[in-house]
Amino acid sequence: MPYISYMDKGIQKYFKLLDDRMSVFGREEHVDFQIRNDALVSREHFSIEKDERGRFVIIELGASNGTYLNGSRLEANTIIPLRNGDKIVAGKQEFYFRDAIVKQDVAKNAMNDVLKQMKSGKGFDTIMSEIVGRPKSSSKPKDAPTVVPPKS
Repeated sequence: MPYISYMDKGIQKYFKLLDDRMSVFGREEHVDFQIRNDALVSREHFSIEKDERGRFVIIELGASNGTYLNGSRLEANTIIPLRNGDKIVAGKQEFYFRDAIVKQDVAKNAMNDVLKQMKSGKGFDTIMSEIVGRPKSSSKPKDAPTVVPPKS
């Protein structure tokens, strides 16, 4: 099953493309993949669908800032077949077309990212808390007073 891979807060994620209908990417709430907080993305920027030959194709939907496929700007309303690894850029967002997810690669890439961050001085607990999206816990609350035991 084909997917679109993308980075979200440093974590690689996947969006499953549907066989039976078009997947629309853009800023509007009604699209299949909403791209928020990017003024360069149009309300309906581009779409991906399966054509009559069974290939997945990208369709540029007339986005004012354009859609780029492997570095080339697509003309409005053009239909281009996608190949595994194709890079799609809409606004500041980068997406990659994938024929299928290879979970081993995902785990390997994640581990390499963690090791790279640790080598740069970031602590393991900090990295893990960023991955799961929760602040790391500490043994005492920030506002807790320091307790000094009485002298015997």
